[in-house]
Amino acid sequence: MRLKRQLKAYQQWKAHLVRTVEEYRSWLKQHGMAAPETGRRIDRCLETLKNDRLTIAFVAEFSRGKTELINAIFFADYGRRLLPSTPGRTTMCPTEIFYDDEVNAAYVRLLPIETRLRDSSLAELRQAPGEWVHYPLNLTSPRQMEETLRQVGETKRVPLEEAGRLGLHDDRLEFDCAAPPTHIEIPRWRHALISFPHPLLRQGLSILDTPGLNALGHEPELTLSMLPQAQAVLFVLAADTGVTRTDLRMWQHYIKGFQSSRQRGLTVVLNKIDTLWDELQDKAHIQRAIERQRSACAAILGIGEDAVFPVSAQKGLLAKVRNDGALLKHSALPGLEAHLSHSILAARQEILRETIVDDLCHLLEDSRSRISARLGQIKKEKEELQALGSESTEIIIHLLGKSQDEKNRYLAGLKHFQIMRAKLDEQAGFLRDALDPEELDRRIARARASMLGSWTTPGLKAEMRSLFDDFRNRMRLAARHGEEARKLIRATYSRFQQDHGLAAIQPKMFSIMQYRLELQRLMEEAEAFRNSAATLVMAKPFVVNRFFDLIVAKARDILVRAGEEADSRLAGALQPLAQQIRDHRDMLEQRLNDLRKISRSRDILKTRIADLEREHEAHRRQLASLHNIHSTLANSRPLTDEDIHRPRLVSSKKAS
Repeated sequence: MRLKRQLKAYQQWKAHLVRTVEEYRSWLKQHGMAAPETGRRIDRCLETLKNDRLTIAFVAEFSRGKTELINAIFFADYGRRLLPSTPGRTTMCPTEIFYDDEVNAAYVRLLPIETRLRDSSLAELRQAPGEWVHYPLNLTSPRQMEETLRQVGETKRVPLEEAGRLGLHDDRLEFDCAAPPTHIEIPRWRHALISFPHPLLRQGLSILDTPGLNALGHEPELTLSMLPQAQAVLFVLAADTGVTRTDLRMWQHYIKGFQSSRQRGLTVVLNKIDTLWDELQDKAHIQRAIERQRSACAAILGIGEDAVFPVSAQKGLLAKVRNDGALLKHSALPGLEAHLSHSILAARQEILRETIVDDLCHLLEDSRSRISARLGQIKKEKEELQALGSESTEIIIHLLGKSQDEKNRYLAGLKHFQIMRAKLDEQAGFLRDALDPEELDRRIARARASMLGSWTTPGLKAEMRSLFDDFRNRMRLAARHGEEARKLIRATYSRFQQDHGLAAIQPKMFSIMQYRLELQRLMEEAEAFRNSAATLVMAKPFVVNRFFDLIVAKARDILVRAGEEADSRLAGALQPLAQQIRDHRDMLEQRLNDLRKISRSRDILKTRIADLEREHEAHRRQLASLHNIHSTLANSRPLTDEDIHRPRLVSSKKAS
């Protein structure tokens, strides 16, 4: 299976990156360049790499064959339908399928639907094992596994009043029913976790199987947290129905935002093309019918036809179980699998490159610039000393005076650096105040109290909008101070590079834009929640608690993360320049010492030149090591059977 090979190569690529990053950290420590902020950035990168998981989310209305598609792609090797997949609705609650390598066991854990009555998010409940019903999976008993997995789709009938308290129903929404029933069917479970030792899951793959539109709407944590964190979303349609009204509603409200932020990770699957197969029609006619449906779906969703994959999951699963190559090809499943193996991993790798590799390469460039600058200084100093062999003592004393004057001017320039650093600290303080977590918590507490005390729905909705307007204003204020900080950083670097001839270094700038976009998308979700029919009719305490526990909590997280990253970035923004300043100061001091010694005795001249030659050679080897580390990081990518490339390393003999 191509996806299995690609995922294995992806894991090897990450392991190779981890080894390379650790090699760079060791290099920094060995050569006394391990600054605290650099160390923190490297630790964050390593943590991200080691904890990285690849998540594929399957989203569809019920009866689209979504669970059968999961069986066909991932579990056909077991020769049976592992996950329950029968006509009608089988996925009643969000289900995560992964392998728990910490516990190292197969199990099913189910969270009772009654936990919705408490002010606890799914993230919090994950840390409370006692809240979950635990069922071990017996891997030697297919029957036991099937029976246990079937419990994920269990439902129960409850009175309308109880369903209303759970936020799953309100009798005022039964507009088409003159006499609403006294009981309705609801999911027994709120969330399911399935740990299974499938080879792909062992390699870090996670599958998110979502229920239909109602569950997506009633469990906002799915749309606000879990779906955006997935590296890929497969939106499943049925070929016999095309894009229905509920399909389009789900697409517009929950999927389209994912598309705009990470379009590469979005795939539309037109399932059940076997319903269009007709033995009385020739293959060309059937293919034209499938292509017409594919074109119609793409047009309605507003995407390119190449993003829509017509398949038959049921026939694909059957073909794999029976080892029927002709039927497998006819199901079109291999084309979808090839697309997933390429696009998903490529998208995830690109994200890692943007968030980790680029950051580390920037640190490496700083280190290389520092070593290169030192090599230039050594060369210049050696040439000056070699020229002094024929100069008189008076000339040497004159040079000593000029060097002392240069050092004095340089030290005077350091006062400007301290002034600019103080101004930068001031802007960082303003930004920190705008996103201060304690002030945020006070504002959120006031808003919650106001909403709970509101007598009218319009008043409740107005307070919701007011709170998010405040969030937006805080982000705007932080962005303004962030831009002022960027101007100060650029000016400081430019001043020292021009006045003292320091090597040109481009500092890595912090941008708050990504957090502003996150907050904007969340504001759209908040607006949809604010204007939803459920907000109008559900009990006010339930609405308020859901709004704060999920939407407001997510907004707070965005603002706090923005503040933490800004604080971290600004704290280390002048670090490369400060290192350059220290190196240049040390060079000036060493030059003065050399001139003083030479003015007293010419015998020291040859010894010092020999020392500089050895120092030059040592720095040349350091630069070669950095070049190799940088090349590995910049050029490495997952290896495949068809395409194996290795970064080009250089010998220290050729480094300069």
